[in-house]
Amino acid sequence: MKSTHLKGLLITACGVLVISPDGLLTRLIVTDHWTMIFWRALFLSFGMWLVISFAYPNRVWQQYRTIKGPGLLMVTAYSLGTISFIFAITHTSVANTLIILSTTPLFAAIIGRLLLHEKIQPRTIIAILLVATGITIMTSGSVNQQNGLLGDLAAILGSFFLACGFSFVRRFPQVSAFSAISCSGLLTALVILPFAAPLSVSQADMGYLMVMGLYMLPIGTALMFLGPRYIPAPEVGLLLLLESILGPVWVWLALGEEPGTSTLLGGAVVISTLAVNTIWALKFPRLEPAAI
Repeated sequence: MKSTHLKGLLITACGVLVISPDGLLTRLIVTDHWTMIFWRALFLSFGMWLVISFAYPNRVWQQYRTIKGPGLLMVTAYSLGTISFIFAITHTSVANTLIILSTTPLFAAIIGRLLLHEKIQPRTIIAILLVATGITIMTSGSVNQQNGLLGDLAAILGSFFLACGFSFVRRFPQVSAFSAISCSGLLTALVILPFAAPLSVSQADMGYLMVMGLYMLPIGTALMFLGPRYIPAPEVGLLLLLESILGPVWVWLALGEEPGTSTLLGGAVVISTLAVNTIWALKFPRLEPAAI
């Protein structure tokens, strides 16, 4: 039992570590954000296909055949989440983007209440209010920055769309999440193509995009979907908070992008609230609903 639990922790932690430099690579790419979204989404689509081919070598087509009806909702949600993330991270700080995206579980709780009729625990309601306060503090520092507030709002939308995707995964377990992500990448690339200039990408930028789309995102995503099979959801939530901390650290070390005072203060409120919320869920698991 302990070895299984340790296995889950290591798998999830590795997924977080693999995906944590995503913000840094996005910052290093100098092409416009529409072109970045196009190539990132296209490579992600192919990268997830490779993951599916490795995980289900004789059932690849069967995995994609689950993308119908509810599966299209998942594809749309992930596509909108990708577009929102890139727009956010190219218009506001990496720290603001990742900290706001870490609130996805709280959005998922609200959506779970509406979609799955799950009860929202009192502690979660308090957490939502505190996190809203923290985000308000963070965005206050973006008001005087060009497009900064717009980037923060895009990050909030990204968190919402990702929460929708995760909620759809739970609501429709018959749909392959990996296939939905792969199809969402293709859909995103097709939608963005009229606004992008794919042939204008430099060799260096193409290298970053390939690392991001073919290695970092598909492998990190696969590990973070696999880890929760062995550990409770609250522990997964705690490990995912590491990305909100590591991501800005990589950018700060490599590019010297320091979070502002409002980001540090608001981010401290958000991260500490989410941490206490998930630790409480671990300490009193019998008080929790079957899924949250």
